[in-house]
Amino acid sequence: MKDLTNSTVARQNILNNNYAIEEIQKAVGIEGIVFDSQLRFIKSQIASFFEIDERTVERYLEIHENELKVNGYEVLKGKRLKEFKLLAKNAMAADINVAQSTANLGIFNFRSFLNLAMLLTESEKAKTS
Repeated sequence: MKDLTNSTVARQNILNNNYAIEEIQKAVGIEGIVFDSQLRFIKSQIASFFEIDERTVERYLEIHENELKVNGYEVLKGKRLKEFKLLAKNAMAADINVAQSTANLGIFNFRSFLNLAMLLTESEKAKTS
């Protein structure tokens, strides 16, 4: 099997397999908020799940931003951000805390979450997921 941390093609082959993504999502069991009909996660949830620092997530976003965006990572602003904040507040999700003064917010869908998992080298949890 190819080393997923070094092979964009191998990562994309997995990420393009909707059946595999559904099965992995069931097995992983991470909780998020359904927004635009997709399960979404914020950086702090990702960091907590993988037992890494949020700065590590930020570093991977800087290095692999284009790949992660292609696979569903997005930065919310304006009206969409307000909608997400309201949804997060109404969901009473303890692990989704978005400050009201936040002007933009990056969110992951499950596909971009999985993409990040395949890139991470610092997380033992990512290696086993």
